[in-house]
Amino acid sequence: MTSLLRINRRVSLMFLVAMAVVFSGLAISQAVAQTPDGETPANEGVCDGLQGATPGLFGLCNAYCEAQDLDDFEKEPPRTKILANYRKKMKAGDPDMPCIQAPCACVSQDELNEMTADGIAECNQLSGQIRIEDNVVGIHFANTDTAAGRERCTYVKATGGSPTVRVMTLTQEEAQACYTAIANSCAAVGE
Repeated sequence: MTSLLRINRRVSLMFLVAMAVVFSGLAISQAVAQTPDGETPANEGVCDGLQGATPGLFGLCNAYCEAQDLDDFEKEPPRTKILANYRKKMKAGDPDMPCIQAPCACVSQDELNEMTADGIAECNQLSGQIRIEDNVVGIHFANTDTAAGRERCTYVKATGGSPTVRVMTLTQEEAQACYTAIANSCAAVGE
């Protein structure tokens, strides 16, 4: 009877040790799986707008932005071959890497936010061109063209007082930054 009791204690002890190892391994794997912002990167959606873009951009975006958890615009993304490959694969009208937000030369983020604040801004996209418009009171729009030889951006606000008009010829990179900024604003209003 005593030997049976010792065997039961050993089995019970071995079972407890095994369970402790399993649970500690589970805790370690969960800690390793955590991202800086605590969300699973694949569910964040920063790259979702690229699903209909040039083939390959969506996957490169996921590898660059989401797998590295770079959807926070405050973070400085690392220089990698992924970004270079993404930009090499881009065609006119494709947005720059979504987790990199370069400022637009002709329209500020505050001005874009003003157009989308009521949630009813209208967006139109054509090949290489995008326009966001908020005509609730007067005329208020921004548009950009990324086509080779036509890289430009326009911002007009004529909603009372002195009108603001900016028309700028841009480099391809500057036009792409404006396209991305306007596309991000359009996405914010669900267009």
